[in-house]
Amino acid sequence: MVLGDTERNRAAVHEAGHALVAAARGLGVAVIELHGIDGEGGMRLREEPSVIDRIWVLYGGPFAEKVVFKKLASAAVPPESDELLLAYGLCRQIGISDTIGIMDQVEAYLQEHRIRLECVAARLLEANTVHGTELDQLLGVEPRQVLEPVARH
Repeated sequence: MVLGDTERNRAAVHEAGHALVAAARGLGVAVIELHGIDGEGGMRLREEPSVIDRIWVLYGGPFAEKVVFKKLASAAVPPESDELLLAYGLCRQIGISDTIGIMDQVEAYLQEHRIRLECVAARLLEANTVHGTELDQLLGVEPRQVLEPVARH
């Protein structure tokens, strides 16, 4: 499957990346959505994630874009909305210095599960909304592996 590099496709891949990483961390995804044609989307979890889970999930969106489109998004976003900065700040708050290790693991996981990533993104593009039960079916039971914890320094 080849997705062209459009704002809407990027948004679908981005939200699918968040959802895949959340599922890999054992978090239940309630819904992923696309809003309109302007590349806006969102994901809601069934429960509030721990800080470390939130870090992993935040990295999932940008690195999904990198895996599929071979580059991180270049659109300017305000610092309070930049997921990479938010994740980095959370890492610092809880004493994790190896943010590169987390990013590498997230990217490797998404690369390994690229077919699932693109399948979820395609369904999101088609339907605009994918609820958790359908997402679970798209992913199967298997991807609920826990990504490696990272040591705090």
